[in-house]
Amino acid sequence: MHEILLTVPSLFRATTMAESDDNIYTPLLQKIQGPFMPKPVSIAVKSLFVGIYITGIVLGALYINDCPGQRLIPFYLIIWGGGSLLLLSLTCLPCGDGREPPRVGLVNLCAQGVLLLLLFAFFIAGNVWIYSLYPEPWDDPSNPNHCNRILYLYAFWITTICHMFLMLLVLVFFCIFICLCVLKVSLGLRWATN
Repeated sequence: MHEILLTVPSLFRATTMAESDDNIYTPLLQKIQGPFMPKPVSIAVKSLFVGIYITGIVLGALYINDCPGQRLIPFYLIIWGGGSLLLLSLTCLPCGDGREPPRVGLVNLCAQGVLLLLLFAFFIAGNVWIYSLYPEPWDDPSNPNHCNRILYLYAFWITTICHMFLMLLVLVFFCIFICLCVLKVSLGLRWATN
């Protein structure tokens, strides 16, 4: 086993990295691949999502014939809930002993990728189905394009909240990108003057 001492200037402390055949992970790689949330928080968040997905499945199954205005909304909720539960269970599959990050198999990664693509395509189709009823009086039973109030409002707000989270994610990535560009320019100017 060889010990290598890496020193990083100013804000960061020195890090010791052991090279061995047993441990292929560097400390930085362990930080990146390790969980980014504490276990209790992760369990609470996953439990919340499981509840949301199961609610979608149950509402879609209960009101499967109560939305003649757009008969595919109940199927959207059922498939969205089931596919999301399957994806969540696939993300929980790689378990480790806690000493090093768990390794995710190629089959699991491919299954997650295919499932994500299918859920994204289905999300776009669900947007068309849900928002096509929005301007109409969808909760009026005499209207031929009516839909059950509970079913429609659940589908509408879950989809709208997904849009909000996607926009927040894009905004966060954009801010990180801008910060990295500013940091690169400022470091480049500092090194150019030295």
